[in-house]
Amino acid sequence: MILFASDIHGRLHRAEKLAQLIDEAKPEKVILLGDYLYNGPRNGVPDDYDPMQVSLILNRFVDVVIGVRGNCDSRIDDDLLHFPLEDNRQFVLLGHEFNLYHGDTYSLKHLAPHPGAVLVSGHTHLYVLKKENGFIYLNPGSISFPKGGNPATYATFDGEKAEIHDFDDRHVLLSLSF
Repeated sequence: MILFASDIHGRLHRAEKLAQLIDEAKPEKVILLGDYLYNGPRNGVPDDYDPMQVSLILNRFVDVVIGVRGNCDSRIDDDLLHFPLEDNRQFVLLGHEFNLYHGDTYSLKHLAPHPGAVLVSGHTHLYVLKKENGFIYLNPGSISFPKGGNPATYATFDGEKAEIHDFDDRHVLLSLSF
């Protein structure tokens, strides 16, 4: 199983909850889609903002994490996070091609997927799971600052279907068979 999460933005309690989810679910891979430590200028500074502690939590999972850089991630984040941050990543896992990008303008222009690929992004803080134009689009939403009246969300993929889950109670909000 693959677990997808995005846009933590330095929120300690959200990172702790993500770590608990990873410990319990034991996914083969954890795909993190950027905006790890900095809260961003539009989000305000939450009470649980602690980028150093968030980096320590995420580094516990360095053996299973595949990450991409978000628009709020700086060069210093490369020093704090012990997994590589690239603008785009492409790989095959569980029989499917995944193209990872944060979703901001810079990462979009470097995208080169093959037909049938799974395009996985973050950035918007809105979850998406759909088949369209020969691709599968997956955005797990945000575990810290969800938008559009949505709950905090994450996604999973088991090789046959993807699901968007409510981050707080883990129930399935949306499902798509491949």
